[in-house]
Amino acid sequence: MNFKFLDSLPTTLGGFYRPFMLGVKIIGIIIISILVVKMGSIIIKKVFEKQKSFKYGINSRKVDTMSTLLVSVFRYAIYIVAIITILTDIFDLKSVLAAAGIGGVALGFGAQSLIKDVISGFFIILEDQYAVGDVITIDTMNGTVEEMELRVTKIRNINGDLYIVPNGEIKRVTNHTRGNKAVIVDIPIAYSSDIQKAVEAANGVCEEVAGQFESIVEAPQVIGITSLGRDNMNLRIMGKTIANEQWEVERKIRLLIKEKFDQEKIEFFDANKLVMSESNTRGDGHGRQI
Repeated sequence: MNFKFLDSLPTTLGGFYRPFMLGVKIIGIIIISILVVKMGSIIIKKVFEKQKSFKYGINSRKVDTMSTLLVSVFRYAIYIVAIITILTDIFDLKSVLAAAGIGGVALGFGAQSLIKDVISGFFIILEDQYAVGDVITIDTMNGTVEEMELRVTKIRNINGDLYIVPNGEIKRVTNHTRGNKAVIVDIPIAYSSDIQKAVEAANGVCEEVAGQFESIVEAPQVIGITSLGRDNMNLRIMGKTIANEQWEVERKIRLLIKEKFDQEKIEFFDANKLVMSESNTRGDGHGRQI
């Protein structure tokens, strides 16, 4: 292959030759940095994924947290090396330092927030406040932690929205994943219903549900009547499950309670009171509103 045209570039480009070569070198360093980051990220994730398959491996959430964190550190390290290479080898470092004397103050103020984010992220990880896969609430934002980096935390809510929160802005965190969670199901019971019969039916549902879920830590049981309303009583069922499994158990209890109460003819509300209330809102039949 003939590369003689390269020898003629200085003559062809004239005064633009040096800027042209600087641009080529800068683009080359950027492309190489991006490729190294992508390849390194893939290798790091594959190494940590293998940890999950080990019999005595690390907890999967900790593995994901360490993986995203190491990828973040690796990415920042490569980009910093690339920036330093561009400043020292391509540009004249003396001129860069002279410019830094003018813009260093402004840059220092801008870097304060970055340093704050990094330090906050370090302590979040050190104190194990939350990990990838945890369900957390930060201020008004609620969702599952998708990624943890030194500078930001990424949370995805139930609607699929992604929150990107700088770690330095996190003042208060509620972690909904640590520890067992309470199962609470409130059942309205009509005053005309046989309360003893309703309790027995609810106990039967609790026993059935307890045998269906391995996630249950403390079997559901009927606590009793917790309130007396104007139209009905409130019967409460409580239990405990492992984190994030309580909603499925609650849904199952409500479904079985509805089926069981229909079989036993137990009313949630007094039908007569509902009919009277509905007729009162419609009127007395003579065009007058009661």
